[in-house]
Amino acid sequence: MCVLSVVTGQRARAQNGALYLLVPFGAHAVGQGEAVVADSTLGTESLWWNPAALGRIGKKELAVHHSQTLIATSDMLTFAVPSRVLGTIAGSAYLVNYGDQSATDPVNGTEIGTITNRNYQLALSYASPVGKRLSVGMTYKFIMLRFQCTGICGNVPVISGSTSALDLGAQYVLPTALPITIGASVRNVGPALQVKDAEQADPLPRVVQVGGRARLPITSLQRSGASLDVSVDVQHAAALNGAAGGLGLILGYRDVAFLRGGYKLQPGDAKGASLGLGFARGGLAVDMARRFDAASAQLGEPATYVSLRARF
Repeated sequence: MCVLSVVTGQRARAQNGALYLLVPFGAHAVGQGEAVVADSTLGTESLWWNPAALGRIGKKELAVHHSQTLIATSDMLTFAVPSRVLGTIAGSAYLVNYGDQSATDPVNGTEIGTITNRNYQLALSYASPVGKRLSVGMTYKFIMLRFQCTGICGNVPVISGSTSALDLGAQYVLPTALPITIGASVRNVGPALQVKDAEQADPLPRVVQVGGRARLPITSLQRSGASLDVSVDVQHAAALNGAAGGLGLILGYRDVAFLRGGYKLQPGDAKGASLGLGFARGGLAVDMARRFDAASAQLGEPATYVSLRARF
């Protein structure tokens, strides 16, 4: 019965295998409440939020992004190569690990195997500036889930599925005295994720996100080499039961140290505050963030995000 209950639960999770696409990603983005669709400083995190932001990165970037949440451990390796003539090409490999479970013999209860559940994603992005103010971008994603058992697992089946999706995005710098950028992205546009031997396919959770970002002209901060950016986003996804919003604040000092704070407002237990720190020196940078949503508060384990970058 133990094997059967584990398999039943994993089948249910596999049938919703595309929902990981709604989980926030990247320490920079999470630290400012995920209000980042108009942020052109995200670097390779743009692969997840708005590929248009890749269009104006100034250097190559190799980065590792890690997160630990209540449901999974996630890691993404990213690489971006900008060109003034050809635009920016970027790629990523992403692994979501939901952990392992033991498969036991229903007769004597001994362990006979290990059940694993993973999501995989490969992505390729292209972005380019169009004139001085507009940037556009696109990301192609190959998405796969795989649930399997290693060992003497009896009738525990291998459950797998795959599909492809597109993300489209744009950013525009307004011709105003106050530096304001607006952005928009549409993510996860593609056919449903069909799980092998399952009667019903799992539709991809399409997300539409729009927002703006402004640098406040505070004279006292400018004199000391500091800056304050404010960003506001609105997001819509049917899988989130409607609209969500985000607010972010970024206090920077000489492009070396950054203090980020934000708040994500959406239905359910995912709403809550976030806090992040960033440091950059030479070609190396590290970002860290924690997300204090209601679900994490109940268990006392805030979601943690870390990004390590090399720019050259």
